[in-house]
Amino acid sequence: MSDEERVTRLFPQLGDVESFERIEGGWTCDTFHVNDEWIVQLPRNERAAERLRVQMDVLPELAREVSLEIPVPELVSREPPAMGYRRIPGRPAADEQGIWPERLGRFLYDLHLTPPEFVGLRARSAEDVRGDARTEWARLREAGAPLLGAHERRLADDLFSGHLDDDRNWRFSPCLAHNDLGPEHVLVSPEGDLVGVIDWEEVAVTDPVADFAWWLFSWPEVGERALAAYGGAPDDRFRDRARVAFARMPWHEVEYGLSGGGDTFVQSGLAGVRSRLAFIAS
Repeated sequence: MSDEERVTRLFPQLGDVESFERIEGGWTCDTFHVNDEWIVQLPRNERAAERLRVQMDVLPELAREVSLEIPVPELVSREPPAMGYRRIPGRPAADEQGIWPERLGRFLYDLHLTPPEFVGLRARSAEDVRGDARTEWARLREAGAPLLGAHERRLADDLFSGHLDDDRNWRFSPCLAHNDLGPEHVLVSPEGDLVGVIDWEEVAVTDPVADFAWWLFSWPEVGERALAAYGGAPDDRFRDRARVAFARMPWHEVEYGLSGGGDTFVQSGLAGVRSRLAFIAS
């Protein structure tokens, strides 16, 4: 069965298909642009299916709480899981022109203040988040550490284990977060205004640094502008935790490559792991 047939059988309400385009780049879902209006996602594995079901429940409620456009599932299939939403116009953030960094900071302020119960999620403690972080680091280390040299492994263990064991790092208030926020998920108008935020697969109640770490260390001017509009760092260990979160990100790329994404991802992820370890150690 072709991709187009899969989509139209799940969602006959799409009507006649005049255009059908696969959107490349996603790690967990097959994503299609249909009739120049709809974005349709089909999961590739059970974890992706579970995260798609979470979005089906969370996003309609969250859309009522935030001022920007986010995906709102209008086409929904629980079994087999699949979701479709109207395409949000805009281009991925590509530079720092315009007011969108400030608007992003205000959006994150509102998002992080949204009670998780309003969108069907449960409040969590910092200790809950620490437990998840321990489990995640053990999994990422098992996958990636054997590919590093002994000195690199020691640097990683010192950084991540030290971070996990230091009680001072776990005195924040967990909040509702996008949890995978980079420029490809932030849509900007031609005039430089913020239009919407997409790809909520990892939405969770977690550390607020999750939504700032990439920006603060990859695009620091944008990150600082967004953080200033947010109201500044909410606690005295915020930037330390953001630095560790930034260092951890490419480990996920290594894991993805090893689990079937291919050697290109493994090598790109390892390069990121090494460069960020060197950055943290400098």
